[in-house]
Amino acid sequence: MPDRIEIEALVLKSVSQLAEDFEITALENPQLNSPLYGEGGALDSMALVNLIADIEEAVAESYKANIVLADDKAMSAQRSPFRTVDSLIDTLLERIQSKN
Repeated sequence: MPDRIEIEALVLKSVSQLAEDFEITALENPQLNSPLYGEGGALDSMALVNLIADIEEAVAESYKANIVLADDKAMSAQRSPFRTVDSLIDTLLERIQSKN
């Protein structure tokens, strides 16, 4: 099972690649506190969907874990798991751990 540092690297790489693909300068060098979606976030809904798909695919390839990030639990959460890079990492770790 991957540790937080590995997941952090995966998410930061995915966000950085998405920023390049979508020309989102605010996320070219993402940090843990970088806002992603929602208030102050740099992503629109289409970019968020792409990021989620990229991360789910990377997790499946790297860790042989099939996870779903955008499910009822995520969508009904009082605080979106997609607010910041850090909240996304926390959610991802939770989903991977629940698969093991």
